[in-house]
Amino acid sequence: MKGDNALRYGIRDGCLNEPWEKLFAVAHRLGFDGVELDIGGDFRQSMWWTADGMARLRSAIQQSGAELASVCLGAYWGISPASRDPQVRAAARELAIGSLRRCRDLGARWILAPITPAQDVPHEEARQRWIEEMRACAPVAEETEVYLALENVGAGSAQSASDLLAIVEGVGSPYVKAYYDPGNGLSLGNDPVAEILLLGAERIVEIHAKDPGGELLGEGKLDWDAVAAAIKQIGYSGYVVLETPRTSDPERAARHNLAFLRERLG
Repeated sequence: MKGDNALRYGIRDGCLNEPWEKLFAVAHRLGFDGVELDIGGDFRQSMWWTADGMARLRSAIQQSGAELASVCLGAYWGISPASRDPQVRAAARELAIGSLRRCRDLGARWILAPITPAQDVPHEEARQRWIEEMRACAPVAEETEVYLALENVGAGSAQSASDLLAIVEGVGSPYVKAYYDPGNGLSLGNDPVAEILLLGAERIVEIHAKDPGGELLGEGKLDWDAVAAAIKQIGYSGYVVLETPRTSDPERAARHNLAFLRERLG
């Protein structure tokens, strides 16, 4: 295990064509420190939600040499905390709180919560509802010492670092922070370097790595040299997690992308 002040490198499950029980060993063999799992809309039927599934997942992690870096609440694209429907919000809260406790049990410290939209809900109303729902989950985050890391994504109410900052500060919990994606920032018309500097290491607890317009890092439109310099400038020391296309050769792509990041970030 690396020290708390060392950069660590993770990979999303979707980047590799492997079931969860094999994924961690493959990630370790490729040189990654950890894995980020995406929890989809069928979360109650997944390994993530059943006692047997958790036992198998724990065994796979323990035998692999890699750790569970984080989980992504991908189900939020269907059950957004911004919804006007109280049943939808209750399901979103159930997923977040259950995932916080499961992360604690498996040794993960971060949960990616994409700031997803809800149908026909205006920006400001959605933002306020996100603040309210994350406030409701924050006591469990603080109890488990697992961060809820809110990500800048398209179509939602956090399409810029300023939006993200408003929600994080509106919640006001030491365990609700930012998961910054510079590729998303660029795609949304923002300056990723300026956004990294605005949020700073005191708010960013995890970073996604992608390159819009390209399959492999270095082939797209993102100025990764400038982004890497900004990451170093703020003194960031958490996970950088690949969220890149699987390609026709997932392991080759993963090796390339990991080497690309290490060359620039150390």
